[in-house]
Amino acid sequence: MNTTNIDFKFLVESDNNPLIVFNHNGKIIYLNSNAEVLMSYANVHDVFELALKNAPKEYGNKTTQIELNFNQLNFYAINVSYISDEWIAIRLYYRPRDKMLTKRNKSAEIPTDLNSLLDIAITQFKIDSSSNIRLFTDQDIPKVMLNQNNFLKLLRKVLALFKATSYIDITLKVGIGEHIIIEGQRYPLIDLIFSSNGRYCDDDDIIKNLAKELCLVANLKENSIFFEIPLIRN
Repeated sequence: MNTTNIDFKFLVESDNNPLIVFNHNGKIIYLNSNAEVLMSYANVHDVFELALKNAPKEYGNKTTQIELNFNQLNFYAINVSYISDEWIAIRLYYRPRDKMLTKRNKSAEIPTDLNSLLDIAITQFKIDSSSNIRLFTDQDIPKVMLNQNNFLKLLRKVLALFKATSYIDITLKVGIGEHIIIEGQRYPLIDLIFSSNGRYCDDDDIIKNLAKELCLVANLKENSIFFEIPLIRN
């Protein structure tokens, strides 16, 4: 079979799984578009060390099942390949997203400005907290269909878990190349991230339940809380 007309670079760029190629010094010499998303959360040295640790002993490739988490990005396996001492490649395989079984309560949803509700929640939070809030938001995010009362309640609960910290970093942005399927419809995602050097965990179950009712994906960790909000416009 003649393979000269196959655009292999296109195939690699189209892969949803991140692919990163390092030189022997640990410098990135190539990464596909999905790896660019990964490297906004992961440390270059850590990924390089991961590749070396799981590399085959001889030239070739080796696949290893391993649970990896970089912020909200979850992986279940990696493949490490090399046929030269000059470079080594690692591909990480995304864990399939769990299906959301929650149905939308459309009667309670109205067009919602996420930035405005976030500002309201932060203003109320500052009355009783001295935490320094560093806010990074995209003001051009369109309104989304949400239950405003429940979303504001969720924001208040989340901020309360960080009330004893010296700072809170809050990021609101459109997710890159991410989507979720709800009731058979595919929607892009908006990322809402709260992070600090620690937090209380008292109301984690309440937050998870509120997020589920709102059709949000919640990822709660020791120092952060991450929500993926479906960008539903109607």
